[in-house]
Amino acid sequence: MRTPRERASGVRWRIRATRRLWSRGVTPQMPFLEPTPPPAAEPEPTPPEPQQPEAHGSIDGPPPEARIAAGDFTIFGWAAFPSGPATRIEAWIGEARLGRARLGLPRPDVAEAWSDLPGAGISGFELVVEVESLPGPLREGGPLSLRMVASGAGGERLELGPVAFSLALPPREPVPEEPPRLRGVGRREGGGRGRRALVVTHLLNLGGAQLYLMDLLGELRRRETIRPTVASGADGPLRGELESMGIPVHIWGATPMDDLVPHVRRVEELVEWARPGGFELALINTATTLASPGAEVAGALGVPALWTIHESVPPGIVWGRLSPAVAARTRRALGEAAFAVFEAEATRRLYEPLLDSRRCLTLPYGLDLGPIDRARAGFDAAAARRRAGIPADARLVVCVGTVEPRKAQIPLAVAFEAIAERHPDAHLAFVGAGDDAYSDALADHLGKSRRAGRMKLVATTRDVQPWYGMADLFVCASDLESLPRTVLEAMAWETPVLATEAFGLPELITDGETGWLCEPLDVSRLAAALDRALGAPAERRGAIGAAARALVERRHSLPRYGEAVSGLIEQAVG
Repeated sequence: MRTPRERASGVRWRIRATRRLWSRGVTPQMPFLEPTPPPAAEPEPTPPEPQQPEAHGSIDGPPPEARIAAGDFTIFGWAAFPSGPATRIEAWIGEARLGRARLGLPRPDVAEAWSDLPGAGISGFELVVEVESLPGPLREGGPLSLRMVASGAGGERLELGPVAFSLALPPREPVPEEPPRLRGVGRREGGGRGRRALVVTHLLNLGGAQLYLMDLLGELRRRETIRPTVASGADGPLRGELESMGIPVHIWGATPMDDLVPHVRRVEELVEWARPGGFELALINTATTLASPGAEVAGALGVPALWTIHESVPPGIVWGRLSPAVAARTRRALGEAAFAVFEAEATRRLYEPLLDSRRCLTLPYGLDLGPIDRARAGFDAAAARRRAGIPADARLVVCVGTVEPRKAQIPLAVAFEAIAERHPDAHLAFVGAGDDAYSDALADHLGKSRRAGRMKLVATTRDVQPWYGMADLFVCASDLESLPRTVLEAMAWETPVLATEAFGLPELITDGETGWLCEPLDVSRLAAALDRALGAPAERRGAIGAAARALVERRHSLPRYGEAVSGLIEQAVG
């Protein structure tokens, strides 16, 4: 069998040969035209049809004959067509459909080997599969046959595989023996106004969950519900803002999660650090492994934990790489939480089996409309566009959010290219680029695009409000979201929103009334939805924007949200 490089060389040879024919002025005959007979004396030979790049791809993982011995596994590879990267890829084991893969992942190795294949550099895909989600017969340990079915923008179809592998999962019980549980020190009464609260979060960068926490802390302090001390797994720009508010910040770093003994020792260190604080409760922000040890600290201190979970990912995947004993401790800590709060019903349903349903609450989180309304007052969209380099007469599509694979900025760029000719005044801006491989791949793709002059990439910034004001349409193309803050902010600006039907978004947006919805993980459907939204009359877009603003005012009031969380805190401590 030829290697990819050998196949690539063959394709390049055919294309060079075709180009030589074209350079001599030889034109291939079109099958739908009636050819003119050549003179009988000097018949002209019929040149060969120009060779086009073929569709190619592969499943790179799991490797053939692999034995999966974990709670989840990742399917990954690449696929590209003559029309560009795949627009949809579905995974199958036998006749069981596993779901759609995430698209648009950087593959510089493929671009090097297949330079003549359009979109090769962004042809990567991946799908994380939780073993518990597989149908029962597939988990019985027999051989499994994986195949992927890719679709292209031109209606092409490419089947990858099959790849044979098997599951070799360790028994769930017994969990390896662990050290004795940390002894609680009891609740201490704090002086002054508000409960002394240990607030544990994963990061202090400008992500949605972190900005949500900033709003919540501001509201709880205004109500004198808590006096917070923030402990974060990693530092970031929000540390300065917290300290300027008079909130102490402690960076505790990552806790070992793959080995029980160092994990327990690290938690003990955190307990000793927290013990003098006299905390009455712990507020845990996110279920990630950078924040989840905070619930163990709360248990050791003997104080109740209020856990806010934003991840619309099954616990088996969020905690899938933990050692069995550490995973057991984490699940137990969640089970002992006073309350677990979710912003979307779809997220709550994922975690409800781990604790009493009476302590699982869905509270669509609140948005502080004050700063937004102050920014809107007297906002000069024309001046903002001049500063940003956006034409005054452009219809501007904006995507705000950390540039990362789950937010699907690269597939959004591909979808925009597909409909750009139908909307010649449309421009697209991405706000949230960082110093990472995915941002670099997006920048490279935009730079090479035929629509490069109509697409713009902007670095991460705290001041995103002007982009909502400049936009004619806001797009959230994510395949994984609970209730994105950026969508709420766009709706508060009365900017109409197009979003995917990912987890909590259909709970927020009614298609055609408070925004537009489309299927996730499908570039062709996203392109059609973009075409639909950009083709809507200005009056229709205005009515949708106004209805969205009214919904945010009614459903996502920060004072109302703060009142609900304050009530839960008093219940938990009491």
